[in-house]
Amino acid sequence: MRLLRLLRLFGRGEEMARKIILGTRGSKLALKQAEKVVEALTDAFSVEVEVKTVKSFGDIVQDRALYEMPTRGVFVKKLDALLISRKIDIAVHSMKDIPLERPPSLETAAVLPRDSPYDVLISNGSVEEMPEGAVVGTSSVRRRLQMLHRFPVNVKDIRGNVDTRLRKLRNGEYDAIILAEAGIQRLGLEVNCKRLCGEPFVPAPNQGIIAVVSRLNSRESEMLREIDDAETRAEASAEEEVLRILGGGCATPVGILAKATKSEIKLEVYVGISPEKYIYKGLKVRRDEEYMDKVRAFAMKVKSMKDEIVRNKIKS
Repeated sequence: MRLLRLLRLFGRGEEMARKIILGTRGSKLALKQAEKVVEALTDAFSVEVEVKTVKSFGDIVQDRALYEMPTRGVFVKKLDALLISRKIDIAVHSMKDIPLERPPSLETAAVLPRDSPYDVLISNGSVEEMPEGAVVGTSSVRRRLQMLHRFPVNVKDIRGNVDTRLRKLRNGEYDAIILAEAGIQRLGLEVNCKRLCGEPFVPAPNQGIIAVVSRLNSRESEMLREIDDAETRAEASAEEEVLRILGGGCATPVGILAKATKSEIKLEVYVGISPEKYIYKGLKVRRDEEYMDKVRAFAMKVKSMKDEIVRNKIKS
């Protein structure tokens, strides 16, 4: 069956040996994510995959927070350009880095089964309580506000890959830092951490999802559909739809988490207004033919609440 599938995908038998060039950022975490995609593809098909690493704009510019960057998609644009110019065949990303507006010639053809979507608070000491004035490192506006909702801490920007951030923590530049739990797990790191979940700690939309981008309707896209995870795809689609309605990006404090089964989908949404005020709402619906309409209606309701709070704030 796999042989027949390969013949169908590539059209001619001699093209089965054709090498797929996979583009990724070069950090340890990015390479671990690329390894997962290589494993999924080689388990499904008898193909060779070559990994090509690049440095993105977001990797090069380390002297400012992500929300201060002049453009969106700072970790994605270079790989997009390589795909469009046919210098690579597929690109692997943390899906939360992919902006909503995409080049029309590209598509996210596969998402792998989701790892933990949550953030973790990592500390050299106790992570059960944050003492007043403790310095917590994060470059995320959402994480910054969520910490300030719960703890009297001093939040300070931090940049760099996972190793760099952990080294800054060990060196005493920070009392604690916040990272995605999925990254810690993928790297196999043992750290002193506490999972941040429940109100108001809703993670970034699509956090914990590895996405594979290819040229629209290409042979690679057809291959990638074979490794696409249905439940993760449903979660990603719901989270992106809510984000599209609420508006969001690196500078917007929005958290969205969907959990899908074959029969239902649950949603948590967080919108940060100020250190003192935020919106936290949930939804649970059956995964019938109309469930996305219910998701959109829910998102519109949250948006109306946000807009009303902002209007009243401006008036006062």
